[in-house]
Amino acid sequence: MTDPALRRASRLILLDGQRRLLLFRHAGTSAEAFWAPPGGGLESGETFEHAAGREACEELGLTCFNLRRVWERVTDFVFIDHPVHQHEWFFLVEGELPTISSEVEKVHQQEGILEMRWWTIAEIESTSEPVFPEGLASELRKISD
Repeated sequence: MTDPALRRASRLILLDGQRRLLLFRHAGTSAEAFWAPPGGGLESGETFEHAAGREACEELGLTCFNLRRVWERVTDFVFIDHPVHQHEWFFLVEGELPTISSEVEKVHQQEGILEMRWWTIAEIESTSEPVFPEGLASELRKISD
């Protein structure tokens, strides 16, 4: 197996008034899709914070919001038959989700985002569908109380 690609990413934790988390359903690399928080890889020269802000604009259409880092982790996974070693920071996004614009819809189409849905922690814990990152519900419990 080849050496893993090194990647840095920022993920967004957007909670609604009922403390539900917004997740995106992504087209998987095989037949199975998966759910994950919005976010993405850092571009050249970006900080984790800058990437989180860019992703909030691109994937959520947010223009006025605050970000607060809530946790970070390092993970290894396989993406399209290539190993990846990823360092990712998770940011709580404080802001209201606007109506999704056509520009944001285009970004979703380009990135293979099939749908978005609000999830309770209990729903995340009980679903048989793949939800990433592993341990997401446990991390959410730490910041939801």
